[in-house]
Amino acid sequence: MSSRLTHRHRLVTSVVLVSALVGACAAPERSSGSRASSPSDPTPHFDVDNPNSAAGDAKGIIHGWIDGQTVELRYTRLYFCAAPPTSAVSTGCEVGAPATISPRSGPIPKIYALAPVGFVPDPATVHCPGGTVCLNHPPVLDLSRVNGPSSVFAPTHSHIITDVQSGWHETINIRVTSKDAWNDIAAAKTLSRVRELQALGQVGPDIPTNVYFFFEVQAPNAQP
Repeated sequence: MSSRLTHRHRLVTSVVLVSALVGACAAPERSSGSRASSPSDPTPHFDVDNPNSAAGDAKGIIHGWIDGQTVELRYTRLYFCAAPPTSAVSTGCEVGAPATISPRSGPIPKIYALAPVGFVPDPATVHCPGGTVCLNHPPVLDLSRVNGPSSVFAPTHSHIITDVQSGWHETINIRVTSKDAWNDIAAAKTLSRVRELQALGQVGPDIPTNVYFFFEVQAPNAQP
């Protein structure tokens, strides 16, 4: 084989090896979510191999309740949803099955997402209005495991937390099926009141999800 052919053979072999390596790196093990504002928008992804990188993620305030008061939750990273469990939506976010992959190791505090079912709550008691994608929240969720639609766009909800720890929080969904119970919770602003109403059968049980949010807790009226 001439030196020219030998050189060409080595060049082709190198290109094949590089292409194989690129292909192997293009299949991440974890999925994240999107900042889409409508159900038909594409689903961009952040660094799926490093959910703890906040590069390029939006930052801002969403309200929450804790111990009888309203506080500001400063969201600084995009939500995290990873399969399994499987999900019918592009965000990978599933209600009705717990996460098997978390964004970090160790214990993770919880955030409780209260969802009104069968009624329209007073807007003053709603932290994330329905039909509008809250900051760093998934635009769509799969509710088929709780006898809901396989794709729901930006459902109405409010938040309860139980501590002021910053960082990742695991989301627990709680369905509120009466306006009276919702108003009771909005007045109390505590998880303990939710537990009392659950014991009375006036509020649904805790429902696991694979959704994680990253925020820090700030005092009311704090600046982003």
